Amino acid sequence: MISQTDQRSRESSGRILQVAEREIGRIILDIHDGPVQNIFAALSQLYITKRRLTQSMGDEATDELERISRSIFLLENSLNEIRMFMGTFRPPEFERRDLIAVLEGLVIQHEEITGKSVSLDVYGDLPEVGLSVKISLYRILQEALSNAARHGQARRHNVVIAAESDQLVMDVTDDGCGFDVETVLMGKHGVHIGLEGMRERVSVLGGRFEIKSTPGMGTQVRVMVPLQ
Repeated sequence: MISQTDQRSRESSGRILQVAEREIGRIILDIHDGPVQNIFAALSQLYITKRRLTQSMGDEATDELERISRSIFLLENSLNEIRMFMGTFRPPEFERRDLIAVLEGLVIQHEEITGKSVSLDVYGDLPEVGLSVKISLYRILQEALSNAARHGQARRHNVVIAAESDQLVMDVTDDGCGFDVETVLMGKHGVHIGLEGMRERVSVLGGRFEIKSTPGMGTQVRVMVPLQ
């Protein structure tokens, strides 16, 4: 039985999560309207300058054209990285979409960005969950997939969602290179912010977070949150 104090604490934490997601949305919009537009404008000017130099000086402008080409390359890479970041962290419509729709959208996005395969299986009829649960499970899955693709060199990911008695369970497994869990979680090489973030989100919901991994054998992340 959850005490009234614990319930109020969770509700407060849930509101904080919602505010944080709205703040992420505002930051993404600011990036789009500021730095992205400035970089695009700078690229346009460089394209114009390069074309004019080519037309007016030809081979005599080889060094200048080479410097401009390198600048264009760097700016294009930066713009692509920013756009990828924006696509990854743009909050979905958590309020309007149910949990599975939100997670399916994330899976499709991850496959498009990384080229990795992700299977998503849902067992049983899932009940409606609160906004804070949708936000937390979305961000936890996002972090798990990202870690497996970037650090674990995983080729495949399997995600299973199921309602078991009084809790919702999400399992995320991959076929990556794995790692020593104790070394990472105990901070022997510095605290892993992503894993700590996942654990904190589950704690806010009053749930349990488990991670199992063996070097060379892949990784499993399990999240269990109570259904209220």
